[in-house]
Amino acid sequence: MLRNRRTAVVAVGAAIFGALAFASPAAADVTATPSEAIRGDGTKVTFRLTEDRPGAYTTKVQLLAPETNVVAEIYPMSQNDWAPATTMRKANQAVDGLHGMPVSEVTATITWTRVSGAPKAGQAPELTVSMGPMPTQGDEVVFTLVQTYSDGTVVRWADPAGGAHPAVVVRLTGAPVAGGGNHHGGGTEQQAIQPAATASDDGGGAYGILAAGLLAGLGLGVAGGWLILRSRRGGTDALTAPLEPEREKATADA
Repeated sequence: MLRNRRTAVVAVGAAIFGALAFASPAAADVTATPSEAIRGDGTKVTFRLTEDRPGAYTTKVQLLAPETNVVAEIYPMSQNDWAPATTMRKANQAVDGLHGMPVSEVTATITWTRVSGAPKAGQAPELTVSMGPMPTQGDEVVFTLVQTYSDGTVVRWADPAGGAHPAVVVRLTGAPVAGGGNHHGGGTEQQAIQPAATASDDGGGAYGILAAGLLAGLGLGVAGGWLILRSRRGGTDALTAPLEPEREKATADA
């Protein structure tokens, strides 16, 4: 009897372990790497979707940008076998872009379409975007992904955490800025994207360097012209100098 009980306990434990092992991949069908981003900064995020339908593979992926806690600019990075297309929408209010200037249009969706045939077995779609500035308020940015399979199945990853198809969450780190937000005039994005503002300042420095280079080139041109003129004059003197003795000799012979 005791042996039978032990066998039953082992069987139940194995069944539970098997169920958890089987369910765990589904919980990670869509992931974001990195899963965190600094408030007010720009970042690159890779979305990974696993292939979990036997005999089918992903042919299209659509990323829906959040309409609240807006990320002003999201750009798809180059990815083999995928062709991206981006749509924009009017922002409810102007937001600061990556270079600190207010923008009235923000990224609405990015749609990747597979341009090759079926992928190799176990090869999951990995699609990377560059985006920013990240919101300065709130704890996270939530992205909805729509996955379309070759058999026509469409899976919408938009559920809350713990749901059957949870949305992708990128958590925000760093202290929130008091009075901040994504709207223009909050003053926080200017601080957050200081490197971009510095790059703009560098553009002014570049004009100064260009002007200095032009002046230096002009000076070198004048100096070069003077040297050429002098060398020509020197060459003329060198050609005429030997003729003087010849003239004196001819006069003496006469």
